[in-house]
Amino acid sequence: MFFYVFMQPEVFDEAATDGEDATQILTSILNGFLQNCFVAVFEDDRWGEAVKEKIEVWPQNMTRRRIKAILVHLKKRNRIIYCLVPDYKNTKQDIECVFEQAPSIPLDLLMVIPSESERIALPGTEITTRRTYHHSNFEPKRSDMAVDGVTCSPGEMDESKFMDFHFAKALKYASTIHICDRICGKTSFTGNFRYTVERLMNWLGSVLIDPSSCKVIFHLGQPPGQGQQFVLQQLTTMKNKTLNSTQVDVHFYDESLPIASLPHQRFIMTEQIALDVDRGLDFLDRTTQKCRDTYVNYQNPKEAQKLLSSYSSGCISKHVI
Repeated sequence: MFFYVFMQPEVFDEAATDGEDATQILTSILNGFLQNCFVAVFEDDRWGEAVKEKIEVWPQNMTRRRIKAILVHLKKRNRIIYCLVPDYKNTKQDIECVFEQAPSIPLDLLMVIPSESERIALPGTEITTRRTYHHSNFEPKRSDMAVDGVTCSPGEMDESKFMDFHFAKALKYASTIHICDRICGKTSFTGNFRYTVERLMNWLGSVLIDPSSCKVIFHLGQPPGQGQQFVLQQLTTMKNKTLNSTQVDVHFYDESLPIASLPHQRFIMTEQIALDVDRGLDFLDRTTQKCRDTYVNYQNPKEAQKLLSSYSSGCISKHVI
C-alpha cells in the first residue's frame, strides 16, 4: 500500500538544467510520492540540506514554489524517514551507501541521475531516472493503488503476506498506531476478531523498527457484561508475548447511545498515514489462516484524526496494559 523511495539530490540539478518542462515533470513525480510514498534520507539530514541548497538557486517561479511546498508537506506528514546511514569516515560516496542499504530498508525505487543508472539492479528495488520514471514498472503500480486501493478476495493471501503488503511500510517507523473498530469490542472480542488482533500484534512485534518507542491504541466499542475485562485480559496476554516493550492503550466507547460513539468506519492511523480497512479487525480467517474479503484504501490522516477526536466525548474508559 505504501512505498519507500530515494531521490538523489542531484536529480534536482539535472531537472533545472533541462528547463521548465523537466522541473514540472519532477513536480508531478513528487506529487505522486506525497500520495503513498515515504522518502528515505540520511539520518543526519544531509539530503534535506542538499536539496534545499539546490532549489534555492532556481528561478523564482510557480514550479519552484510548488516543489518547495510538496517537500514541506512530506516533512509535516512525517513521510521523510531518516533511515540511511552515511559513511562518516568519508571513504564512500552517499550514493554508494544508498545502494548498499537499499535491500535492508527496503527501498522500492531509487531515482538517480543518468550517470548512476547503470549500476547493478537490486533485488526488489527498481532504478530509474527522472526522464525514464513514467516508463518504470513502479509508477503505474503506485498510481493505480493510490486511485483504487486494494481489494482482496477470500483466501487470496496468506495472513503474513497480507499484513506485509498492506501494513508493513505504513507502520514500520510509526511512533503511535491508532486502531479503530467499534464492532471488535462490541462483539466481545470473539472469533476472527480475536484471531486477527492476536496475529496482528504478533506481526507488529517483528515489523516495528523500534517497538519500545511505539504506542498502540485500540479504540473499541464497549462490550456487554464482563466483556471489557475479557478484552483487557486477552490483549494483556497478547502484548506480553509479542510486544512486551510497547505501550498498548485500550479506549472503550459507549455503544448504548442512540448514536454510536465511534465512527462506523474502521481504520488504522499513525502520525504519518491513515488506512481505511472496511472489514475492520476481522480481516483474517482463523480456519484458513488467510485473508478474508477485504478492501483497504487510503485516508487523509488529518481527516481521520478529526473524525476520531469528534467522538472523544463518548470514550468511557481508558486503560494502559
